[in-house]
Amino acid sequence: MKKIFTILTAVCIGTVSFGQTVFQSDLSSWANGDPTDWMGNTTSITSANVVEKTGLATYGTSMASLINATTTHKRFTTQPVTVVPGESYLVEMWVVAQNSGELRTNYYDVTNSAYGTYNPYIDVAAASAGNLVMISQIVTVPASCTSAEFILSLRNTDATTAPAPFEIGILVDSVAITATTPPTPTIKKIYDIQFTTNVNGDSPEVGNVVTTKGVITGIVKNGPDRHAFFIQDSAAAWNGIYVYERNDSTLVIGDSVEVTGTVAEYNGLTELSFVSNITVLNSGNTLPTPVVTTTGNANMEQWEGVVIQTLNAECTSNTVGFGMWEINDGSGTLLADDDIYFYHLTAVVGSHYDVTGIGHYSFGDYKILPRDANDISLVVGIDELNASNVAVYPNPANNQITFQLENNGFEVIVADITGKMVATANTVADKLTLSLENLNNGIYFYTIKNKDVVIATNKFVVVK
Repeated sequence: MKKIFTILTAVCIGTVSFGQTVFQSDLSSWANGDPTDWMGNTTSITSANVVEKTGLATYGTSMASLINATTTHKRFTTQPVTVVPGESYLVEMWVVAQNSGELRTNYYDVTNSAYGTYNPYIDVAAASAGNLVMISQIVTVPASCTSAEFILSLRNTDATTAPAPFEIGILVDSVAITATTPPTPTIKKIYDIQFTTNVNGDSPEVGNVVTTKGVITGIVKNGPDRHAFFIQDSAAAWNGIYVYERNDSTLVIGDSVEVTGTVAEYNGLTELSFVSNITVLNSGNTLPTPVVTTTGNANMEQWEGVVIQTLNAECTSNTVGFGMWEINDGSGTLLADDDIYFYHLTAVVGSHYDVTGIGHYSFGDYKILPRDANDISLVVGIDELNASNVAVYPNPANNQITFQLENNGFEVIVADITGKMVATANTVADKLTLSLENLNNGIYFYTIKNKDVVIATNKFVVVK
């Protein structure tokens, strides 16, 4: 039986359908004391009264404190954005005020150099009651307008003496502006959304509303108003994606879902945001098999949203910060983060781990996100005998692997994880190179014999 979730981003003024997003800001990018995507030409509030506040933000890393304690309004405007002539736009604002502060919206028609009609003021202090809430209004641009600055107009805010933690003015945490006429979503496979040849990694579908399907492989919760999850439709590169939807739901890992949302790039991460619909097609599905890769190779765009696995990687640091720990299998470092499962205080520097998790990108780094304790295995008791007398390289291997001993003449037998023999070779020299062209990615075990006497056993990894 299908379960359908219609995502409501907040209690809005009116009931609308969501279309293409023309502006999105979490007020986290600042330069020379101003938020970079604001302070448009029609802004009348001074830079001194637009203050960056860190440490309180729910979305991103900063908020903007807007101060205008007078009864005369001041304008805080976006940079010019391209709009559809005659379109109505929903302006959603996550805001809070302590004791006083009023906010309304409007637009400036850049095309025709004219202001629109202001909406009524909203009493932010009364609406928020000291908690971050979303308020919204709708503005409609003229039929001849193709470019506009969207305006937040404010007055009667708290002055600079308001009590902590709000301290000053109206705090604005996030703003999103979307067309109320929903475009018809196109049906896309996750691969078609994720695969890109752009050097910056941006999806070719950025800004488009799409419908796609996948099995939920992991769920992220960052507070009562935030809920995100990963879906994947195949155990291969480019086949997973992060879905960001702000309201909690009853979704669980293993649900097969159909999702409609807007493709966005958030700080370098391809995601589906402004989700308008989630349909659970069925539940209890088997999750995609983790793709075995190296820690160095995991630092790539193609693994975003894909369940991957690294093997026998050493914990090189458990004090990276922000809940992260670092692993390295000899191919390069990879960060393991706690977005889903907290582990870094348990990780032991110098110990080796098999780590499974979802490939992710945030704050300028590629990462792996373990989901629970089952995703992290301490590598102990490796089947080995006299392995110190054997050089095996490279490991992880690709198309071939070399075995070198201190003595001449030996046989190598390779088995897969089921114990099935998959390759064998022998040499009269002290070195043997074995072709791996017919082997798939995964863990394999080698046994080295000399005159039927086992000299060494251990494991290696094939990654192609």
